[in-house]
Amino acid sequence: MTHEDRRQQRRAQLVEAGLEAFGVHGFHAVTVREVCATAKLTERYFYESFKTLEALFAAVYLHLNEQLKARTLAALAEVAQPAGVEALATASIRVLLEFIRDDPRRARITLIDAVSISHDVQKLSGEITRDYALLMRSFIDLLFPDAKARGIPVDFVAAGLLGANIHIATHWVREGFATPLEQVLAGNVMLYRALDAHWRAQVQSRQRTPSTGSKDGR
Repeated sequence: MTHEDRRQQRRAQLVEAGLEAFGVHGFHAVTVREVCATAKLTERYFYESFKTLEALFAAVYLHLNEQLKARTLAALAEVAQPAGVEALATASIRVLLEFIRDDPRRARITLIDAVSISHDVQKLSGEITRDYALLMRSFIDLLFPDAKARGIPVDFVAAGLLGANIHIATHWVREGFATPLEQVLAGNVMLYRALDAHWRAQVQSRQRTPSTGSKDGR
């Protein structure tokens, strides 16, 4: 291994140790020494890769979001085509719920601590949320191609749906995953069904409304 290979390996060990420490104890209860003990590295190697504990937290947070995004895109790619809004919503939200349920450390880092540590981490969280909102916007544009032309505030709808998903998932985490996953999933998907129903009603209304012509019928 080259020196750079070893450095990257040590960095990966620290990120994995950070996932364990932050995910189990919470950011504010963790020290650099504890992370290093978990990673089986000296503090010298911690500062080789990270200036602060907050910088390590940001790296862990980004790592988890990369995993979640990759799993989400893979799940969406497997949805049978042509796919409607309910099928796409079900596939993507199931990935999120399983991701946090299967490893509660992920939930604590991404949904609880990431929004409460510092301005910089909150800014990072906001950037990641905007990325997902853009992904949501792309699906709305695909499924409802002339929504904006029909007066639907697409950016706000995308942000609202994503915010609802995040708040429902956070509530589920705080209750200790007491509600069965399928019920939580159904509650999430209900919002997308409402959007789909609203859209279909608009389409049907347009189809029933005769086109406006001139007074003499031409």
